[in-house]
Amino acid sequence: MIGYNLCVFLITAVVFSQLDSTVAIQCYSCNSSGTDAGNCLMSPSTQNSVACETGCSTSISEDGTLIRGCQLTSCTSPSCWSCQTDNCNTNIVCKECLGLEDCATANVTDAKYNAVCPSSADQQCVSQVNGNKTVSLLCGTACSSATCSSCATSLCNANLYPADRRQCYSCSGTDCNKFEESMITGCSQTDAKCFTTGTSETNMTRGCTSADTAIKCAADSTDPDCLICDTNLCNTLQYQRDAGSCLICDNCAAQQDANKDAKPCDLALYNQTIGCYTVTTGTIVSRGCLNKLDGECSATNSCTSCSESGCNVAAVDVAFECIACISNEVADCWSATKPEELPVVKCDNGTCFSGIWRGLGVRDCFTSASQLMQYQCDHKVEGHQCTTCTTPTKCNKDPFNGAASLSQMGVVGLLMALMLALRSSL
Repeated sequence: MIGYNLCVFLITAVVFSQLDSTVAIQCYSCNSSGTDAGNCLMSPSTQNSVACETGCSTSISEDGTLIRGCQLTSCTSPSCWSCQTDNCNTNIVCKECLGLEDCATANVTDAKYNAVCPSSADQQCVSQVNGNKTVSLLCGTACSSATCSSCATSLCNANLYPADRRQCYSCSGTDCNKFEESMITGCSQTDAKCFTTGTSETNMTRGCTSADTAIKCAADSTDPDCLICDTNLCNTLQYQRDAGSCLICDNCAAQQDANKDAKPCDLALYNQTIGCYTVTTGTIVSRGCLNKLDGECSATNSCTSCSESGCNVAAVDVAFECIACISNEVADCWSATKPEELPVVKCDNGTCFSGIWRGLGVRDCFTSASQLMQYQCDHKVEGHQCTTCTTPTKCNKDPFNGAASLSQMGVVGLLMALMLALRSSL
């Protein structure tokens, strides 16, 4: 009897063990804190399987550890996904960050951005540009366009996207003149630039123009204290830096000798341009340092610049010309609608004038004016609209106010006016 009961017990145990094996499913079991952490994340199918009665799951714990195994009692996305078939817990893990400024960092390495993707074969890691120029990282289906990219391995969307998105140094305060890799950040918007601003060596701020910080500069800022640049990591200028040397002189049109005559330009602030300039005012040529120049250097004020130390040495042709015409002899002399077509004369003293005398518009070199006309110009005598100018060449091109008088029409014009008057009287 004892032998019979023992036999029944053994048979029952075998039957129940078989029933358990038919109910349980196999799930991959591993975690990213173990010795095979890399394969647990990237190649889960290489991991050992265990029997699970509640299903399989892929989850990320609060400390960022990836766990594959039997389904947890509580499993909610995006930190956990569950499934109910053998070895189904091969979910990929992607970065998920939806349009936040943090999404822009060069590598979103913090585990808090890790998300488990749904248990679906079509799931990939996606990087996309949003309509407001921000960037989102997420799980999704495959995409390929100018504003969306996808990849099929875990955490493959952690890199900077788009690849040409601007990276800048981001810092503020006393340590902002020393640059470290930890200060590098990707800009949160794809059209952002880098900026530098500050009031002293210990009070500098650097960052992206898209940054949501207390001190910032817009990409299109006209604030002279905001220095904007548009290449990666370009916002590195110190508050003050050596400005090199230049030729510094007045009335020096001839070729200069940098080795003998160049002088130091002292220190330039971060928002000042370093280099040398040459400016021509009438027949006077001046040279100096760009960081000491008031205003900009451009063709508008007959100024040229160069960036190397001691570079402003070239001789300058100081030939200076003035428009020379009288309105009753040259049709466009009064209005000067096409000043480039009006006659000119060389003017050695470098001063042009224009004004009205006896109803005629007159333009010429100032030395060609009579002493009375020069007096009237110098003292702004009313009614003559006389102005003088010294730069650029042919500068006396402004139109006169008021309509032209009959005296400006010349003989032909007067005859035509007389004929019209006679015809109207008949």
